[in-house]
Amino acid sequence: MSRTRVFVDTNVILEAVRTNCWKPLCSRYAVETVDKCVEEARTGDPYDTSRIQVPDTLLVPALLTSHAVERAQIAALVLTYPVCTGLDAGEQHLLAHLHTRERLQGVQVLLSTADRAAVTSASAIGWIDSLVALEAMAQQSGVGRKQIDQLKRHYRNQWLEHARLNSRLAGAI
Repeated sequence: MSRTRVFVDTNVILEAVRTNCWKPLCSRYAVETVDKCVEEARTGDPYDTSRIQVPDTLLVPALLTSHAVERAQIAALVLTYPVCTGLDAGEQHLLAHLHTRERLQGVQVLLSTADRAAVTSASAIGWIDSLVALEAMAQQSGVGRKQIDQLKRHYRNQWLEHARLNSRLAGAI
């Protein structure tokens, strides 16, 4: 049985590592990202007092793959969907990759982010129904309740459903 492919942004990687969900997540799912998110996960946010740096020995072997993103892909994304202009670099690279790749028929592909702007942008490019919260993936990966309870609010199912609903309502106007 093949694993479901899931694309994750930097914040999801950092939170999964912080709560010790990373290894179970990568065992259950075929986790992919883009090179920019790997770079950001390696360095962490230098302005964050609770900075997390993910060592290569934990990050790289667990990933199915990390995709290179060209400037032309980013340009195509922001020219087609101006809402994507203000995204953080990792999220912009991730959505640029997803925007330019073809969906595989019969293969479930998910996207996990915990950023409201990224949810709005994912909606714009047609990926809103592929969004999944880290909480849902952790539950499916057999992560214990204690670890799941440590997840911050914006990595939860309820937060994502609210962000998804707001995005859909904004698009209906």
